[in-house]
Amino acid sequence: MSKGLTRREFVKGTVMGTAALAFAGSPLYSTWAAEPVKRGGIWRYARNRTTPSLDAHRVSETFTGIGGMYDYIVDVTIDPKTFEFKLVPGLATEWHTEKSNKRLILTLRKGVLFHDGSRFDAEVAKWNIERLRLHPKSFLATDLKEIESVEVLNDQTIAVNLKYPSAGLIYTLSTARGQAGFVSKSFQQKNGDDELARKGCGTGAFRLKSWIVDEKVVLERFPDYWKKGVDGKSLPYLDGMEEHYRPKIDQAVLDLRSGGLDTVHFPPPREVSRIRESPDLLYIEMPPFEYQDVCCGFNPRKGPFSSLELRRACCYAIDRERFAKITGFGVSRPHQYPYIAQGQPGWSPKDWPDYTYNPQKAKELVKAAYPRGVTVRVSVISREPDTTYGELLKAMWDAVGIKTELKATERLEWINSMKKDDFEIGFWQGSTNIGGFNRFRLASKEPGNWSNISVPQLDKILDEHNETMGEAKRHDLMKNALKIVYDQALLTSAMALTHAVGTHKRVKGLRNNWRALMANEVWLA
Repeated sequence: MSKGLTRREFVKGTVMGTAALAFAGSPLYSTWAAEPVKRGGIWRYARNRTTPSLDAHRVSETFTGIGGMYDYIVDVTIDPKTFEFKLVPGLATEWHTEKSNKRLILTLRKGVLFHDGSRFDAEVAKWNIERLRLHPKSFLATDLKEIESVEVLNDQTIAVNLKYPSAGLIYTLSTARGQAGFVSKSFQQKNGDDELARKGCGTGAFRLKSWIVDEKVVLERFPDYWKKGVDGKSLPYLDGMEEHYRPKIDQAVLDLRSGGLDTVHFPPPREVSRIRESPDLLYIEMPPFEYQDVCCGFNPRKGPFSSLELRRACCYAIDRERFAKITGFGVSRPHQYPYIAQGQPGWSPKDWPDYTYNPQKAKELVKAAYPRGVTVRVSVISREPDTTYGELLKAMWDAVGIKTELKATERLEWINSMKKDDFEIGFWQGSTNIGGFNRFRLASKEPGNWSNISVPQLDKILDEHNETMGEAKRHDLMKNALKIVYDQALLTSAMALTHAVGTHKRVKGLRNNWRALMANEVWLA
């Protein structure tokens, strides 16, 4: 049993209680039913985001295929009945802290091989953690800044020495953060970063067979995988899987209904009724993770949104009830606070400004900020439902005197523009983060900080939050951090949508590690 870094010590805040009761009748349970597993077959899965790289350390978010190719120090499991989450062994079989929580000891799993045949050991583990924190393009680099050094104690044990205690470190190294997968040191040193990005090389249950960029990633079973299934044989149960990129995700639902796909991740709300009506399909919700759609980030450093009044006007002008009614189709709800939900550490709306729809207030703020009028540009990813969201925002902002222009681009171009600070407003899908650790979304220069928020006081609070082991104090710190964000109207959102999947009933063993589906234990009936 793992010691020291327990769930109670490191995090509290999963959505439980009423949320668990609300979803107790979810068809999720049919995928967990006790029935003999079958081996073989190809699982065809689709979502509306394209994999930018197969190097786990340099992807912008968790992809199911990446999760299948790589293993992590620890795994996160979510109970399908209570929705509680816990840490379980992964590449580390045990872990504990020493020296007032400033030294993390990891005991590593024996007998693990990478897809290139090289062996996983303490030297490789050290190299991976060093690469994660030092590589200039590592998505997790700033999240690991508390690490001072990594020591190899023996072939199967490493010590991670910290500058200060870190409540969130073990979660950063878990499957909940898909960028923390361990890559083959020998493959990278032999072939370089570019080849690793094209081919990937981990210890996961699947290895790369082919990748057609912006179309699909095809994976095949890795015969030397270390983990056993319930039948006593090595996972995975599948012969392989395909991760399809479908920018028009409603078309993917049509393919799901016709049998061309097995599972569609995050189906558009308007298609949910069609999934539910099909006798061969299931619509599954997987709390406690949720997406917060139309998470708007404003650029306060230049251009029209250097005006606080204009930022607040945009917040007041969003009719969230209408947004949810038009685009949510009964499965979304109004939500104005990005990166947090009821039940999570820091949740305290009574202490934050309330931007409930108030068009008159919005008009007054616009007139005060720009008496002669103002034109703003919204950066939109050219896909659904983003284009629909953009049109709705335009209509709502136009109505209060904010002339709105939409600039649609492909996702990778959108990412580059945001990172170069070449935007006025951008929006994306916000989300709840495991344990309420939001530093990677809100702190200066964090890769997950899409709108480049940079507030020294906020950075200080977020750092203190990450260092604090006490749950009550962490709650207050996150509450105060988010108060800065919302007071300054740096971010807002329109609605929230629970983690959702449309899938064929023959697909069994689906589970989520937080925001992504895990392929390792999927099987086809």
